[in-house]
This record gives sequence, C-alpha cells and structure tokens, in this order.
Amino acid sequence: MSSRQSRRGGCRPANPLALSRRGGYRLQVHLLKQFFLLCFLCLAAAGAVSAAPAVQPGFRTLGVWKSETSLRLNLAIWYPARRTPTQLDYGDWTFRASRNASPVTGKHPLIILSHDSSGSRFSLHQLAGALAREGFVVVAPTHPGDNLDDLSWLFTTEQLTGRARDISATLDVIFDTPVLEAMTDPTRVGLLGVGPGGAAALLAAGACPDPAGWTDYCARAALARQAAGQASSRDKADALLYCSDWAVPRMAATAADPELPKSRRDGRVRAVAVVAPWYGMFFSAEALASVRIPVLLVSAENDRRNPSLFHVEAIRKALPNPPAHVVLPDADAASLLSPCSPSLAETWPELCRGADARLRRDVQDKLARAACAFFLEHLSGASAE
Repeated sequence: MSSRQSRRGGCRPANPLALSRRGGYRLQVHLLKQFFLLCFLCLAAAGAVSAAPAVQPGFRTLGVWKSETSLRLNLAIWYPARRTPTQLDYGDWTFRASRNASPVTGKHPLIILSHDSSGSRFSLHQLAGALAREGFVVVAPTHPGDNLDDLSWLFTTEQLTGRARDISATLDVIFDTPVLEAMTDPTRVGLLGVGPGGAAALLAAGACPDPAGWTDYCARAALARQAAGQASSRDKADALLYCSDWAVPRMAATAADPELPKSRRDGRVRAVAVVAPWYGMFFSAEALASVRIPVLLVSAENDRRNPSLFHVEAIRKALPNPPAHVVLPDADAASLLSPCSPSLAETWPELCRGADARLRRDVQDKLARAACAFFLEHLSGASAE
C-alpha cells in the first residue's frame, strides 16, 4: 500500500466517531421530517373538523295506514343533518329544514311531539327544528279528530285515549321503518305534549285518570276566579272552558266512561314534558301514583283557559316525585304554536291573532331550551357522533 493511499485512507478502517456523528445527523433529520409530517396531519385533521358544517334540521314526512286498527298516521320528522336548510312549504306552514337530507351518523335520542288541539304535525316546527339541531330525532303525528281541521274529539274520552294510542302507534312505526329505526335509539325516548297532548303524555307515563275530580270542578273554578277578582265576561268564559253548555255534557260523558281510568302506559317512554296541560281535574294523587319516570311541567304564565291552580299546580302537587317546573313568561295558549305564515294568518285569522310572531318565537325559543336541557339530562347521553 502506498503512502498516498494510506494518507487518503483508501483501505484504513473508518473513524468510528465520525460515523457516529454522521449517523446522528441523519437520525435528527429523519425525526424532524416525521415531526413536521405529524404536525401537518394534525392541522389538516383539525381543519377538516372545523370545516364540517353545523348540525341542521333534516326533514321528511311519512304517511302510514294501519289496517288492523283503521288508524291513519301522518308524521312530520325532523332529525340531525349537515346539509344547509332551505324554505319548505307544507300547506299554510312554512319553515326551514333540509328535506330528505342524510342524517348525521349514529343513534340519536327520540322525542315525540303531541300538538295542541288547534295545531297539527307542523305547528311546533320551530321547537322541532331546535331540538334536531341539538341532536334529537323529533317525530310529530297529526292527531285524527283533535287538530286544527277536525275537533270532533274535543272534551271526549277519545281526545285522551286516542292521543295515547297515536303516540304508541307512532313509536311502533318508527321502530318498524328501517330509515327511521337506523337513526333512533329505542332506549332514549321522550315525549312532549301541549294542552291535551300534555294530558296524553301523563297517560303514556302511567297515569290512570280519576273521574271524581270532575264532579265539582266547574263550581271550584268559578269560585276561584271570583275570589281572584277576574270577573270580566272573557275571563269567565276562559275559566269555564270545560263548563259551557256545549262542553258539560261531553265532559260528564267522559267522566262516566269506564274506558277513561284504564292504563295506557307505554314503557318505551323514559321522560315526559307536559306543557300547559288540559284535564287537570282528572289527575289526582291516586291517578298519578304510577308515574315514576322524570316529568317536566311547563306553565304558560297567562294561560286563562287552564288556570294553574286546577291544572299545572294541581298536577305538580299530586305527582309522586317532584317534577322539574318551568314558567314561560307572558305565554298563553296561542303563543304555544310556531309563528304563523302570511297564508295561515289569512286562512285562520282567529288562530294567528292570539299572539304576535315575536312573542311566539320568544316562547318557542324558551320552551326549546327548557325541553332540550331536560331531555339531555334524563335521556342520558348525546348523539353517537
């Protein structure tokens, strides 16, 4: 080996320290590349999450004919979706939702809405849309014989028992319909009812109406109004909603009907919200003894037709477990519907004049917040996603 070769290190063993330095440098470069790649992936993922559209109300309708019971169910369905909502028009009702949008992945808690006698499956659309944005599937049937277009069941046994039947039948349809079953959790079912719907919610929760409370109701209601100094003709008419010459024979027949006290409990319902309930005279402590699920009672502050003393307050005292209780300031029966569209105001002026649009939006917003908090607490867990 020449001295030149030796000096250049042609066949000499390499310096181990120099190798270590070069290897360490390469390792550092590799780790830095991995670090920056990881940062990029994290930022990209965060950007994708932040770019995901907010939850919006999806919407679809469903009509079902149950031949074995001759029951026709027309359902409006709101659910969590991602697509931007558009204006939808259903008859005289107008609201914003994404028709037939794909639902947010997962099994969501379910709320059944039971409308007031002056409503339909669309009349609580503001409340339904707000609940859908919070991750609930919301299904509202139109109750045959007890809706804006047909009041033939007013002050009859069927107004109560028929609504309870509709609610149970609606649950059957939901869990027998693949597209609805796939998005709903059968272990997290709530029910919100307004007016007679509130009374039906108590039946679904296990109440068995007690007809004895009807015996002296009209006399007690009249005395209470007189003692409170509310003696105008309108106040008397409102206070005696159940006691007019037309209503009394129907109420008496309802109280005498052996079908009235029978249980209509639906064990699938895990919590109920009872809003401005009717028929407080039928819900004694004995009638409510079997109600063991959570109850939210909602009072409309200015509801003259169902005085709190004989309805919400009487039910609150009679329930075996203390319910949650919310008062909606300035609310009356008319404000418990969603705001009227111009066409609805023209078709049903007497319905829409009862409360202005701003009051209705405000009341519906407060009701949605109270209902959402209650159902999130008692239908444990949020949506799967």
